[in-house]
Amino acid sequence: MVLVFIFLGIIILALTLTVLILASDFHIEIRDLEINNMKQKKAPGYAIILSLYLFNKIKWISVNLNDEKLRKAYTKMQLEKIDFKKFEKDFKLEDLKIIKNIKPKISYLNLNAKIGTENAFTTAFITTAICIVISILLPYIAIDLKEEKYQYKIEPVYVNKNIYKILFNCIIQVKMVHIINVIYIFLKKRRSDLNERTSNRRSYGYSHE
Repeated sequence: MVLVFIFLGIIILALTLTVLILASDFHIEIRDLEINNMKQKKAPGYAIILSLYLFNKIKWISVNLNDEKLRKAYTKMQLEKIDFKKFEKDFKLEDLKIIKNIKPKISYLNLNAKIGTENAFTTAFITTAICIVISILLPYIAIDLKEEKYQYKIEPVYVNKNIYKILFNCIIQVKMVHIINVIYIFLKKRRSDLNERTSNRRSYGYSHE
């Protein structure tokens, strides 16, 4: 009888967790990420916060990855020698169409960038092009296009050398339903590819009989 109650408890817990995940939004918050090649004092540490929000309102899981933790993770990846070549081989351009189904949205953006090149015309072209691209994309990926939530400033720097300084703050939101759907599609596609390769090998193996 005790085992029955334990089994039922596990089922209820699993179902509750599944419902919570399906009803949640995944938030990626990037704070004070600075990238630059200028000689200056070290910028304050950045952080990447991963959170799950129930109905996009109640935070129930959160993980804070600061610059120190991310450096350790990167070092561990190098030590383990992750096979990126295999990943590139398995990943195809058609997979981008599947990834598009994740449908990411941005609820906050604060971007400040200073960009300079050795050529004044190139500098002006690059900064203008970046502003145009951002202004075109924002209406499609922004959740609530209010001026105070979406700010960006791209400044040209005319110093006859290649320099850049980028300060980035952003919140990206994705519905967990979309993530799970994309994972399911990838797994289904991978299984189909494996079955196709196995079938081809068998056909080839009997071709000389």
